[in-house]
Amino acid sequence: MSCSETEKLSTILIISPHTKVRLNENPTEGVESRVSSIAGILAGKDREVIVLEPSDLKKEDDQGNIIREYFYAFDFIKIKNMRLGSYFLSLNPFYQSKLFKILKKYSPSIILVSQPWGLFSTWLIAKKIFGLKSFIIQDSHNVEKEYAKIISKDKSIPAFIKLFYIVTIGWIEKLALRYADCTLAISWENKRKFVEEYRVYPEKIRVLPPLINYSSYPKRRKGALKRDKSQILAVFHGIYRTVQNREAIDIIVRELVPKLKQYKNFKFIIFGKGVPKIERDNLYSLGFVENVYSTLQECDIAVVPLISGEGVKLKMLDYMVVGLPIVTTKKGAEGLELVNGKHAIIVDDVDEEFIRAVENLIKNPKARKKLGYHANKLVKMHYNNEKVKIGNPLKGGEVL
Repeated sequence: MSCSETEKLSTILIISPHTKVRLNENPTEGVESRVSSIAGILAGKDREVIVLEPSDLKKEDDQGNIIREYFYAFDFIKIKNMRLGSYFLSLNPFYQSKLFKILKKYSPSIILVSQPWGLFSTWLIAKKIFGLKSFIIQDSHNVEKEYAKIISKDKSIPAFIKLFYIVTIGWIEKLALRYADCTLAISWENKRKFVEEYRVYPEKIRVLPPLINYSSYPKRRKGALKRDKSQILAVFHGIYRTVQNREAIDIIVRELVPKLKQYKNFKFIIFGKGVPKIERDNLYSLGFVENVYSTLQECDIAVVPLISGEGVKLKMLDYMVVGLPIVTTKKGAEGLELVNGKHAIIVDDVDEEFIRAVENLIKNPKARKKLGYHANKLVKMHYNNEKVKIGNPLKGGEVL
């Protein structure tokens, strides 16, 4: 079976070793959003869907139209903020035991593994031990070997863990690409890197861009933030533990806030899991926010000063969904079909040009409205999972 031959999807097993699959609620982070979107596409009519995820993510209200199973992931030890038993998924006896039971009971026709961890052992158990003809898909959020270069700069991670991660991730990713029947790349650039770095056959890689369930996003609702009507709010959000988000927040605090303080009606809002609470004249940190989109809807400009990162930055879709005008760098816009000046203001680096772009949007409400309109239109047309062929999302070279 090839990457474009997945016509009969009856029972589907989705393995998410790192994050929770959310079908009836909005995801809270990038990887979670990615796997949840694909799960939502695959969980079509007359399909039995089983989700296998770490036991510490179990919720009492985990219901819905899918079957949930859990494995113990040694969550008290973390490598690159990942549970020890998730990173070493192929060696985790609790995962293997649960996988045996699921395969024996359900014999899934498709197995989707989020990211490369554990794919080789999943292939070994499903195809060599059980003799199943399951079509195994790896969904990649980025090129992990490239992301390792970013991890190497993270001073919060002990040196021996960084070294271990950098040494092992290439082998883990290579095995996943070798034994997956199909790998989903989040962008054409990532596909190119997979082919060049690992010499994998191009036809085994399909590009599935980041997707959002547009119809599930809340309509505009005022009141998430207390604000003066004349105030202009610029926003950035993201999980603080990642290097690229910490860098961006540091740039906002140390560079952008001082240089834009002359605009008395202008204020920065930053938030996300682990973001420290800060309050200054023109900066306010909310920390963790439960309802991301209600908060974003209250803002006027998205300022995204990313200088590192790998793959598509899914926070960009969050801003586009609510129609925010965006000022970002080429790194922030990476992998998205954004036209500079139409869908976003895109500059090379966080420099004086970046500052001028923000200033222009502060002064020009018509420009804000126009950029936001085109960004929202783009996300509805090109990144909406309702545009994906639900019956066969992997058929052919095009998925939209």
